Amino acid sequence: MNNIRIRLRLFVGKIPVLTVIICVIVLLFGKYRQMEYVRANETGVIEIENTEILPEQIFCRRNTNDSFPVRGVLLHEWIKDIRQNLAWAGMTERYIAHMGLHEKVCQMMFVNPENLVLSHDVTKLDKEFKSALKKYPVGGIMLKSKNIQTKKQLKKLLKEMQDNSDITLFLAVDEEGGTVSRVMQKLGNIDGGDIGSMYDYRNLGGDIAYENARQIGDNLSYYGFNLDFAPVADVWSNPGNTVIGKRAYSNIYSEAAELIPYAVRGFHAGGVLCTLKHFPGHGNTKEDSHYGNAYVYETKDDLENNEFQSFRAGIDAGADFVMVGHMIVTDISNIPSDLSKEIVTDILRTELGFSRVIITDSLQMESITDTYSAGDAAIYAVAAGNDMILEPENLEQAVEGIKQAVKDQIIAETQINESVRRILVMKHTAIEKE
Repeated sequence: MNNIRIRLRLFVGKIPVLTVIICVIVLLFGKYRQMEYVRANETGVIEIENTEILPEQIFCRRNTNDSFPVRGVLLHEWIKDIRQNLAWAGMTERYIAHMGLHEKVCQMMFVNPENLVLSHDVTKLDKEFKSALKKYPVGGIMLKSKNIQTKKQLKKLLKEMQDNSDITLFLAVDEEGGTVSRVMQKLGNIDGGDIGSMYDYRNLGGDIAYENARQIGDNLSYYGFNLDFAPVADVWSNPGNTVIGKRAYSNIYSEAAELIPYAVRGFHAGGVLCTLKHFPGHGNTKEDSHYGNAYVYETKDDLENNEFQSFRAGIDAGADFVMVGHMIVTDISNIPSDLSKEIVTDILRTELGFSRVIITDSLQMESITDTYSAGDAAIYAVAAGNDMILEPENLEQAVEGIKQAVKDQIIAETQINESVRRILVMKHTAIEKE
């Protein structure tokens, strides 16, 4: 296939509007499965070259090219902007257009290995696991303590899972420090020392919050994880609350809002994406949503003035995911928050302006399974506006339920496409941060 090369000259100090227009045209009308490489040659000419790549390379590979300064303008800044804002946007749209509904819905699934392999606990990638990954090309896999044995075993497992997925996997774990530590409690801290509960560091300032998160990120990225389900943005405002407790960064709303941004930046510095949890706030509940319904009795105004402070601060700092909890906010909805459109779409997506990936809490928790089937819970979650479903009770029922809801026009396929778009773009971001 002949390469198509378009040369666009940079004028002094600015890039012509025509350049951007031509770039967009190239991206929108280029052939499927072509990636646009943007580079600057030694004369300061920007070139966009369409080069055919294999399907498995999409969202799994990236190229870097040399850049050259012209009259004080660093072209790599232009290249970065064009590549991220135009090339990836155009490629994502074409890729989604050629994905089947099953593949798109599977990308919205964030499972544990036992969701895929029903017969045994997973510590290695065997034939059954490989076959399940082909049948259900899920978007992410979350490991637990039972999946982790040794440093060598963990590295191998994560690498082989990634290598056997056609599209890059989110590989995640709950690693908060303190009592919720799946990796470092078992394998130790590669940087040395121990990291306790975040609450114990609350009076030591943002630099310590940053350093703790950076060390956690270092450990996770060392093994091959690219996402942490942390930090906990809940505020321990109810002393009788046991589900959050010392997992929180503070019992004071304003203090948590000061510390969470440092943690977000620390995780990023350590090489992993991060997740604010559990929106709209689990620190003031009396009940534990792992074992049944948990209720938030604060009004929406109270939440905006209190619990939302730390979530807003984390979002502004660049948090990649927000996990919505199962708490029932009685002033807003009579169903779990992550199944509520009022919470997920109207408040988190629209009012707080969070534009990245929204994920449910685990749908295997009793606050969900006591009331909803696996299929119904998944349908409610997607209809509410979640991009990803964490640990469906039954993967097959969740996938088939959503597919049928799309066919029955209960859920619009355009909404599925929007979620998949956020997921794929975030996966590119995860690779960039490595």
